Amino acid sequence: MDELNTLRKQIYEGYAESVGLDPDARYIHGTPLRPVIPLNAARGGLFVIGAYPSARFHQIGSTRDVPVGDNLGPFEGERWFDGVRVREQPSAAELDALFLVPMGAIRDECWITDLVKVFLFKKGHRRKYEELGATPPAGYTREHFHELGLLSIPILEEELRLAEPRLVVTLGREVAGVLKGVRSPPAQSALLAPTVTKLHIGGLSVPCMHCAHPGILMRPAFGWRARHEGEFVPALQEVWRTTKSDVQTGT
Repeated sequence: MDELNTLRKQIYEGYAESVGLDPDARYIHGTPLRPVIPLNAARGGLFVIGAYPSARFHQIGSTRDVPVGDNLGPFEGERWFDGVRVREQPSAAELDALFLVPMGAIRDECWITDLVKVFLFKKGHRRKYEELGATPPAGYTREHFHELGLLSIPILEEELRLAEPRLVVTLGREVAGVLKGVRSPPAQSALLAPTVTKLHIGGLSVPCMHCAHPGILMRPAFGWRARHEGEFVPALQEVWRTTKSDVQTGT
C-alpha cells in the first residue's frame, strides 16, 4: 500500500510537469485541473488503460457542457448537478457493461487507469471558454493526445511494474497506437483485434488485447458494437477464464 500511495502521490504532484504541462492549470472558475489518479489498483489482475479522463460539465448561462472540474477517478461512477439537471458520468457503466461484466471480472480485480492522466480540451470546449471570456489552459488540448501519450509511457511503466497484471486491455485505437508506435488512424484501427499479443514497455512484457473504446461501442454509426460482442467478448472471456484458472492453480 505504501508503494501504491507513493505512486499516486508521484502522479498527482509531478505528472503535469513531467509531460510539459503547467501544473497550476485551472478550469474556468479557478478550480485546479489535476491529474486523475487510479482508484482501482489491484495487483496481479486485469489492467485497463483508457485514453484520458473526461471532466465534470456545467451549464453556464446559456452555454452547455462547459468543463469545470475533474472526474473523481478513471471510469469512476459519479453524479453531479450541472446548474440545470443532475448528470452522470457514463464511462463507468459502459466499462462495466461492455467489458467487466461479460468477462466475469470485478473492479476489485482491476487496475483502471488512463494513458494521459489529465482532461484534454477539444476545440468545442475551448470555443465555449472563449465565448465566456475565459482562457483554456495552454497545452491541455485533445489534438496533442499522441505526444502527451508518448510522454506518459514512463508513468504507465511504473504502474504496470507495480500492478504485475495477468492481462492488459487497452481501450481505443489511439491508446494502442501510442503504445505500439503507430500514428495513422487506419493503422491504429488495424491494431484492434480479438487476440492477445505482447505489449513491450521499457523492460516489461505483458499480455495485452487492444479493444475499441466503450464510448465508440455505444455509438452504432461506427459499427463496432456487433464485432465487439461477437468476437472480442468471447476472446476476453476465454483469456480471463484461463488467467484466473492459472492463478488458482499457481501457474
